[in-house]
Amino acid sequence: MSFRETYEAIKGDPTKGEKNFNVKCEMLPKGMQCKATMGASNHEFVIDAPAGLDGTDEGPSPLLAILACIGSCLIAVTRFWAKIMDIEIEEMTVFSRGKINLSGIFGLDDDELPGYKSLEPVIRIKAKAPKEKVQEMMDQVLTHCPVITNFEGATPIEPKVQIQ
Repeated sequence: MSFRETYEAIKGDPTKGEKNFNVKCEMLPKGMQCKATMGASNHEFVIDAPAGLDGTDEGPSPLLAILACIGSCLIAVTRFWAKIMDIEIEEMTVFSRGKINLSGIFGLDDDELPGYKSLEPVIRIKAKAPKEKVQEMMDQVLTHCPVITNFEGATPIEPKVQIQ
């Protein structure tokens, strides 16, 4: 099914847009590694940590994965909106930056947030359309990007601990 067919189907019946996504993360014995297995296609990659945090540096840290998720989601949603608005994108790059103080994660300073203090994606885009139309598209992207929406706290996270 093409993007346009999917879009039109959901436009006609919003319930056709309801999906469940699943990811399994398993601790591996080496360093701080875990294997993430994603979706029905079972895509896999290893998440790790740098050597200074007992990792092997053989994969990105969870914190780097967050930055990658922000950038890749912005690119994907921009592509969706480009199709919706009939804009041809020539080039697009997202540089994601996050500021963090690890003392918050380690419980050494309760005044420090145990996560990013700020997330600053910089989006560079070149498109075959007037700047005003590209800006209109980007306004839609920034208000409809699910990763940004989730990181802004719109979705509750409800962990369940199962001790075996």
